[in-house]
Amino acid sequence: MNLKSAGRGTIPRLITLTLVVFATTTAGIVAGAVPAQAGSYHGTPCGDNGSDNYMKRSDALARGRSWVADGVTYSQSLCYVDSHGDYRTDCSGFVAMAWGIGGRGSDWATENLYLKTTPISVSQLLPGDALLRSVADPSEDHVALFVRWSDSAYTEPVMLEESGGAGRAVERTWTWGFSGYTPVRYDKILPDDPHGTVWDRTRSASGVWASHAVEIDTNPSITQVAAASLPNGTLHVFTLVPGSGTWERVRSASGTWAASAIHIDTNGSVTDIAAAGLPDGTLHFQGLIPGSGIWDKTRSTSGTWSSATHIDTNGSITRIASAALPDGTLHVQGLIPGSGTWDKTRSTSGTWSSATHIDTNGSVIEIASAGLPDGTLHFQGLVPGSGIWDKTRSTSGTWSSATHIDTNGSISSVSSGALPDGTLHVDTTAPGSGIWHRIRSASGVWAASSVHIDTNGDVFTTYTTGLPDGTLHVGGIPNVA
Repeated sequence: MNLKSAGRGTIPRLITLTLVVFATTTAGIVAGAVPAQAGSYHGTPCGDNGSDNYMKRSDALARGRSWVADGVTYSQSLCYVDSHGDYRTDCSGFVAMAWGIGGRGSDWATENLYLKTTPISVSQLLPGDALLRSVADPSEDHVALFVRWSDSAYTEPVMLEESGGAGRAVERTWTWGFSGYTPVRYDKILPDDPHGTVWDRTRSASGVWASHAVEIDTNPSITQVAAASLPNGTLHVFTLVPGSGTWERVRSASGTWAASAIHIDTNGSVTDIAAAGLPDGTLHFQGLIPGSGIWDKTRSTSGTWSSATHIDTNGSITRIASAALPDGTLHVQGLIPGSGTWDKTRSTSGTWSSATHIDTNGSVIEIASAGLPDGTLHFQGLVPGSGIWDKTRSTSGTWSSATHIDTNGSISSVSSGALPDGTLHVDTTAPGSGIWHRIRSASGVWAASSVHIDTNGDVFTTYTTGLPDGTLHVGGIPNVA
């Protein structure tokens, strides 16, 4: 089930509340004189472009700018054939070409693009999204590709479009605003950051790894993943889709994955996520917003999510991790480049402490943490070229010095989780190599070497979560870019 479609009903015909006449001024057009064209024209209908393509945001903009560079003429009766396909040279044909929508390139119009898109809010607009006006009036209907905002007030967007007024494809600033337009997102748009689907692998209580991983989420737009378990044996996997927000998928105690994901947070500006389950059966999710800090949401024992609480206002934090302890406290770590890692504690009564500076290594780029049954807390930091370092917080709250537990300087990500038997499990990825697993025994001895549990060298991030029955789940996202 694609997360984008989870819980989503039929998209209604787009209705706009305010009508404005489309401005025909050519002010702000980026292109100069019409250049020589790389493709060729023919009359409608256009050819068949096959199936819908997944399209990275930067590629959508590049495809749009190729028509600007070619000076492709505006026409509702012509098609333009080039390396991107065969599309009608009006506004809807331009956007369909930029997104790589399949089918005949003359089939797409402002009144049916809703079939391939989802309405979003203005605040969610990202490069490669679009502004669409469809009111069944050819003199008013229009669609254009969003590039960026030209002003700090977010009132004047820079757009790529086939313009009837300009007579060709242009990139320009809409100084007149966008009243009457609905922001929409192509259903197969992809982020430019590493992204892919989520796969999960299980280690039995006896230590045997499943022979293969299971794909638990097929949305290829996912860029980050986190997971946590609850005392009732359920496993909760959180996925981050840029511009859309965070989704939660649940695995029951009997081992069945939910058919669809739940959209638990719609903030499309979140860049990193973490999660931890408390002994009382509540679940905490944290999201990091650059420039704003860390926000926390709670899932009650009945499954209801709360609104977000701003638990750390430091806008310099770049990565987060979290872990729960048997005493009911929750610990959230934030990484600040050049400064190190800070830890905040939520008491059993729900009160957040100020942040404690637990590690001063400013070279750390990734972090993870896990709470053990004996009440100790372990924090791991990744130092490029050096490997993984582990620090322990005692039951009295004292942090130890760091121990170098993995010297592989090629490691690019780290995750960790604990099991009821007191063992600690740390998983790392190395580009081109896959996922490696290292164990710390209940007596505190680290395994001499890591075990290669997954050879997919495209995996760029992981999660590690232990269940009450002694099984361990390790998941990852292979980059499909």
